[in-house]
Amino acid sequence: MEFSTHLKELRREKGISQEKLAEQIHISRSAVAKWENGLGLPAADSLHLLAEYFGIPEQELLPDRENAHALVEKNQIISRQDTLIDIMLASAVAAACILAVVLYAPLRQNIPPFVIGCLLVLLGIFNMRGNISSIHWYQRRKVTKENQPAYCRCMGIGTALCGIAVIIGVAFPDARGVLFSILLCAGLLLMVFAQFKYNKGLF
Repeated sequence: MEFSTHLKELRREKGISQEKLAEQIHISRSAVAKWENGLGLPAADSLHLLAEYFGIPEQELLPDRENAHALVEKNQIISRQDTLIDIMLASAVAAACILAVVLYAPLRQNIPPFVIGCLLVLLGIFNMRGNISSIHWYQRRKVTKENQPAYCRCMGIGTALCGIAVIIGVAFPDARGVLFSILLCAGLLLMVFAQFKYNKGLF
């Protein structure tokens, strides 16, 4: 079993949060999160404290440091690639927004709502890629790890649809009445659906 998975299971069996575990072994909560996401390994002293806290031998907690280290490096590369993709995506959306404002007169007269629409679309894409961190904690407190991808997709698509609705409402005033309402309602309904299906309620 991977160290990250093993640590998560041990913590859940004990019924404690990442923050509580961090307090017990005198480290930051972000370090625990990094370990559980497979993006880092504990130093020798932290490993000793972890093993002591859970009452198991260090060898059982981290049996093969060399292989675990290789896996962490692989996860770190994937994480950096995902970050780079997000940056490139954000840059592309920003460039498209600027170009649209420069070339299309109605947008120049309604820049604030247009920018809000673009940001909503970007946020929706970001969420669709599984980045649950951008959804407020109180809107995802009951979402299980297994349901997280589906929840992120629903919330992301819903947010993007709302953003597209705003952009269309600004760019094409004639279509505002029908298309704007359809897209906005579809987006909001999808987000409400995700909250009730995966989060067991809105709050």
